[in-house]
Order: sequence, then C-alpha cells, then structure tokens
Amino acid sequence: MSNINPAKVKKAPFASACFMGLGQILFLRQFIRGAILMLFELVMLCFVVFGTKKIIPADNAENEYMHGTPDAVAMIAYLAEHEYAQLNDMLVAREKKAERYIRTHLASWTKKITRHYNKRDAALGEEVQTFFDEFVPLYADAIDYSDPYAVEDAVFEIADAVEIAVADFQLARDEDDSYEDVVVADGEKFIDRFIAMTEKSDRALSKAMANMAIANGEAELFDKHYDGCALCKRAAASGRRTLGHRAWFRGPIVAALAGLVTLGSVQPTTVIKYADHSIFMMINGLLVIIILAIFFVTYAFNIIYAKKDAEKIIKNNKFPTFSESRNDIAQNSFAVIGIAPCIIMIAFFTVIPLLFFALVAFTNYSSPDHIPPNNLVDWVGFENFVTMFSSKGSSSGQWFSTFGRVALWTVVWAVCSTFTCFFAGFFFAVILQDKRIKIPKLYRTIFILPYAIPTMLSLFIWANLLNGTFGPINRTLMYFQFIAEGIPWLSNPVMAKFSLILVNIWIGFPYSMILITSSMTAISNSVYEAATIDGANKWMQFRSITFPLVMFQLKPILIMQFAANINNFGAVFFLTSGGPNLPDTISTQAGATDILISWIYKLTMNTPNMYNLASVLSILVFVVLVPFALYNFMRTKSFKEGEV
Repeated sequence: MSNINPAKVKKAPFASACFMGLGQILFLRQFIRGAILMLFELVMLCFVVFGTKKIIPADNAENEYMHGTPDAVAMIAYLAEHEYAQLNDMLVAREKKAERYIRTHLASWTKKITRHYNKRDAALGEEVQTFFDEFVPLYADAIDYSDPYAVEDAVFEIADAVEIAVADFQLARDEDDSYEDVVVADGEKFIDRFIAMTEKSDRALSKAMANMAIANGEAELFDKHYDGCALCKRAAASGRRTLGHRAWFRGPIVAALAGLVTLGSVQPTTVIKYADHSIFMMINGLLVIIILAIFFVTYAFNIIYAKKDAEKIIKNNKFPTFSESRNDIAQNSFAVIGIAPCIIMIAFFTVIPLLFFALVAFTNYSSPDHIPPNNLVDWVGFENFVTMFSSKGSSSGQWFSTFGRVALWTVVWAVCSTFTCFFAGFFFAVILQDKRIKIPKLYRTIFILPYAIPTMLSLFIWANLLNGTFGPINRTLMYFQFIAEGIPWLSNPVMAKFSLILVNIWIGFPYSMILITSSMTAISNSVYEAATIDGANKWMQFRSITFPLVMFQLKPILIMQFAANINNFGAVFFLTSGGPNLPDTISTQAGATDILISWIYKLTMNTPNMYNLASVLSILVFVVLVPFALYNFMRTKSFKEGEV
C-alpha cells in the first residue's frame, strides 16, 4: 500500500488548476487522464504563445516572391558597385542552378506529356515526342541565364508554349480540354518551383548585400521595401527572405481572436492571398471561441474531478493502480466519451453557422464597397437593425414598410398553407376510410402522385399552366367562353398569392393524408362499434373519436409543418420567384409573394448583395420561430405524456 500524504493530495485541485495534466500525474497518480490533459493543455499553450507575423512587400507587391528585400537585379547592381569580391562566383552558381532547373524540369514535364499521348495513340505519341525533342533545346538554349529578368520571362513563356502545344495536340485528336487543365496545373507548379528555387538561391545575394549595406550605414535600402514592424525590418535588413517571423504570444488563437475584433486591416499589397479577408477572420475567430469553450469546460470539470479523486484517495488511503484508473475511465467516462463527438460536431457545424449569421448582422458586409478580399468588412453595431426597423427617413422607412408587408404575408402564408394542406389531407383520409368507397387503394395512389413527383418540376409545370397570356388554363377558359380575357394568375399581387396557396394545397395535402390515414388505422374498430351501439352517427363519431385521437398524435407534426412553411422557400421561388414586382422591389428586392426566407435569398444572391440586412432578417426568423415552435410543442398533450 502506498504512503499517502493527505496534505499533498489536498493540493491536487489547486495543482490541476495551474497545470491540468501535471497536477493529475504528480498529486493523484492519474497517469492516463493526466497524459491526455497535459497534451491538450500543451497544444493550447503553443497555439497561444507561438505564432508568425507575415512580411508583406510594400514595393513590387505584384511579385509574390519578393518579401522584404530588393529584387535580384538591384542586389547584383549594388554588390557590383561596391566591388563585392565573391559576386562573380555567386552569379555563376545562380546561373547554373537556373539553367539546371529549366533543362531538368522542362524535360521531365514534357516526358510526362509524351507518355500520356503514347498510351492513347502511338502515332501521335511519336509526333509529340519529336516535337518536344526539338522544343526543349530550342527554348533552353535561347535563354540568357545571366539576366534574372530574362530567365524569369522565359519560364513564363515556356509554360505558355507548352500549354499551347498541348491544346493543338488535343485539337488534333478531337478531344475535350480535360487534359489541358492538368497541363495548366503542371505549368503553375513549374513556375512556382522556379520562383521558390530562385528565392532560395538569392538568399546568399541578400545576405551579402545586407552585410555590406549595414557596414556602409545604408540599412534603409531594405527598410524601404517593407512597411512593417521594427522586428520585420531588422529581419529584412539582415538578409532574411521569408514570409514571416516568429511572434511571441501571437499564436493562432491570439491572432484569430484579434482578427475577430478588428476584421482585418488594409495591407500594403495587391496580392490577394496576402490581404486580410474579413469573413475568413470572423469564421476563424468563432472556431477559436468554440475551441476555447471546450477547453474551459474541460478545465472546470478537471478541477471538480481532481477534488473528488483527492477525497476518494484520502478515504481509501491508497492511490489507484493503472488498471483501476483505466477501468474508471472506461466505466465512468464512457458516456462522456461517447457523446463528446456529437457535441463537438454540433458545436462546429450548428453553433458556428448560427453565430456567424448573427454576427454578420452587426457588420456592413454588402456590395459593392465591403466585399472581401478586395475590401474589408467593418463592425457597425445596430446600424442594420435601425435601417430595417426604423420608420423614419425615406430609405429606412421604405425598408420598414417592406419588412412589415413581407412579414405579414409570411404569417398568412404559413397559416394558410399549413391548415389548408392538413385539413384537405384530413378530408381525403376520412373519405377514403369509408367502407362505401370502391377501390380506395387506387385513389390513394393517385392522390399520392403530386407528393411523389419532385416539387420543383411540379411547380415549373404549374408556372407554365398559370401563365396569364399563353397558359393552357386561361386559353381553355377563353376557348369555352367562361372568361373574356386572361386571368392574371401570377402577375396580379392578390391573384398570385391565391394561386400560390392553391398550388401548395395540390402539392402538400398528400403528405398530410398519409400521416392521418396511418394514425386513423391505429384506432381500434371496437371504439367505433361501441359508439354505433350508443347511437352515434358518422359525424358524432368523427367529432368525438377520430378528430381528437388524430390531433392528439399529429398536433406536434402540425406545429412543425407550420414552422417549415414559414421557411418554405421552394414553393415561392419556383412558382412565382417572389413576383410580381411592386414599386419598392427595385430598392428592397422584395416582390409581392416573397416570404422572409425568399427575401433573404434575394438579398444574398442578387446584385447588390446585402448580406448584413439578410442576416438581420435571419435573426428575426430564428428568434421568433424557435421559441414559438418549442413553446407550442411542449404544450401538446403527447409531449407532456411522453408519447412522441
């Protein structure tokens, strides 16, 4: 039995609060749990402390491989002017590296292309090989390797020439351009590797020039090529050509949180991949917040369990063995381990999107002036909410009146589409249950067809049938002289809404009919027989037996259908596209039949993009819909009695 020092064991919670894993190992002998926690803690600490700071070129920003130092020609000229003794040897080495790279990699690249055509057509493969046997020496021998600019231009020209040649080969075989895409990708690699090789070979030039410039008191020659912090300037002045330097306490976690706060800053570069992207920075910040939340929850539970384990060790007067610790984790932590992946997935794929669209509502994320990566996004507080919900001012008032109109129609649409489909389905379900109906299965099959056909196709067909000018419905009615002129089914705001509800009944009632039919079949016939003996007619049986029992089972589904119809994007978009247009549609993009979800779609997908205002509407739908659905769902009898 181990000797237990209660005073030391009692320090376990405090030690675990300072160093999670180390406290578990040293004070509680929990080696498995301690090792896992220590690794987690160490990774988090590294992500906080260790980071890099980008070095972005101020001059010659279009040349991605120039980072913080003058280009090769400028360095060669400076070293030649100051009669650097080893310059000639360095230039010879540089030229040999460039020539060796071009000849070797160009030959390898062209052999790969030749093999491709050889596998498909031996004659064409021989033609391609003959072409490249002449092509490689022709281009490689014509380059002036002593001129860095000439070598760089030649690399781009070679890549273009190879791509053009392959396009001709593809045309000769009368094939698609799928292989051309592969060649273009290989060409980009050919250029990128050359640039990397050049940058690597120029470090010697850079270091030599830096030493000479510092010795001559001319370090500003490097500073003018980089507009950054003092540490970066010193790195550039010492000849280090790099994308970034080590920045203490600016690790990924700190950088992501800082990016979430600032949403980026204007960078002295025109190269897109070096510019700050506000939306990516916001997403990275949210990811880090979720990771930190997981860390702090783990941290809190670790302290709680450390306290419990310490009390248990003191009570038993012995430390747990390795097998006891393993069994404890396997048994007591099984539920946590099992549910953890689900919680993590929900956090990353549900919580983060919800937080993201909520945060966008507090920014100016909209076109044309605030679309990354060319422009930055800024925090604007509640400005978007004021724009949407304020009735003062011409522009704000217009948005407010449009919102009121769309929100009212959304509620009307949700109520009408839900109850019309449900009770139409109820009607047909009851009718088809009647014993006097012949071949009910055939009727059910026919009625289910609208639900079985893809909704998008059905709505496209209905849009053509209801065309006010050429639609078959209007032409038929006019042919039989029921109407004198076409009915504006989709071009009149009131008729368009009526048509939308009518078509939705045709598409939606089969689903309700199926649910209600299955629920009715679960009602025992003995109940109806007893009612018949008591003198109840069909209507009384329906009112007192069928309807209450069916609603008891399906009221939660009815509520969820109502919530789904508020967001029933497809029915509106594919039949009317939100139209017809109204006077305010040009500025707000909302048509007469647009509901909130289709309006949100237009604000995000149409030009100009107004992601900020769309996010405001999304928050409203979420805030109103979720509590409503939960409240009504929990008030249903079936939920209270645990039968859902």
